[in-house]
Amino acid sequence: MALEIEWTAEAERQLDQIIEYLAIRWTQKETEIFFQKLEKGIEIISRSPKQQKQSLRKENTYEYQLSKQTTIFYDFDTTKATILLLWQNAMNPENL
Repeated sequence: MALEIEWTAEAERQLDQIIEYLAIRWTQKETEIFFQKLEKGIEIISRSPKQQKQSLRKENTYEYQLSKQTTIFYDFDTTKATILLLWQNAMNPENL
């Protein structure tokens, strides 16, 4: 059974920032590919949350490598997975 997906306010804010960046820097096709990857990643997290690695960078979380540039940090319980962060990998990991 798939888990319900919940987004924190911080993760939603980060997604909004990514959308703004993509609108300025990327083509429509590249943007569509990003969102296809995001949907696929969220589906994988929902169906198999333990399949991804436990994070060594952020305690008590799991990581899904969405792309070279972006990592999804999440945690989960028996009914839901919570998307905590959409981390831009170029950012300082000490700010996690």
